[in-house]
Amino acid sequence: MSLFGENLQFYRKRKNMTQEQLADQLEVSRQTVSKWEAGASYPEMEKILQLCDLFSCSMDTLLRENASEQEIEDTQSYEIHMEKRRKHITTGVIMIILAVASYELLTGVGIAEVIANTIFLAIAIVSILVFVVAGIQHDQYRKNHPLIPEFYSKKEKEHFEEKFPIHIAVGIGVILIGFLIGMNGDSLPTAKGMTEDFYYGIFMVFVAIGVGVLTYAGLEKEKYDIAAYNKGNKKDKEDKRIGVWCGCIMLVATIIYVITGFCFNLWYINWVAYAVAGLICGIVTLILNNKKNKSE
Repeated sequence: MSLFGENLQFYRKRKNMTQEQLADQLEVSRQTVSKWEAGASYPEMEKILQLCDLFSCSMDTLLRENASEQEIEDTQSYEIHMEKRRKHITTGVIMIILAVASYELLTGVGIAEVIANTIFLAIAIVSILVFVVAGIQHDQYRKNHPLIPEFYSKKEKEHFEEKFPIHIAVGIGVILIGFLIGMNGDSLPTAKGMTEDFYYGIFMVFVAIGVGVLTYAGLEKEKYDIAAYNKGNKKDKEDKRIGVWCGCIMLVATIIYVITGFCFNLWYINWVAYAVAGLICGIVTLILNNKKNKSE
């Protein structure tokens, strides 16, 4: 049996397919599949490409590598990478919201505005750098591992689906608790020199925690959706367009933040530019994805 034949048999059995079932999908005879697995003949290029799509593997792996060993390596590296990415992005999201919270908390207890602004910008810059690193690492990983085999069991996916609604509920619940505190900030007791801005800061801390939980859960859901990962790697051009648009939007938001702060001293409210920019990014992403889906 040739290496290709061994790999074909490995992938077929992993999908619990008989030779006849595979033959039906490829529109060939069962005898043809049997010959391929025995190494007596090889499929034409069109069929090889169909096999790669069917088994979510690269042509190089199917024809030249040991598929079983390669799958173990790919699945382990995928799990490690996606967990690392999930932690980085969640940390970045929490930090950028905590940047706003720190400003409100510090001004709320009477700290000089220049110090509050400096701390806000420092935390925001670090969070942006975290996003940059996570994005570059993920882009490089996708280039090196364009296709990942479906290796999560049905039981593992079902276990996650049971936990996912709980995580969403916890995240939303934490945000709502923070909202109650922020909404009643003017009625809550304040110490000498403290203003109601302090409670707005507490509200933003709760928002940071709640959004962090939602982000962490959402990225875990993304991890289990290997089919979407493989499909997404075929759409790099569209993804880059989304990235360019969102990058430009966030750059404009930063320019607005700096100009309105230093020229008009609007530090107490101009952070809203980032929230609006995030909303616009979401709308742009939806529009571009909608166009992309229609073109398919």
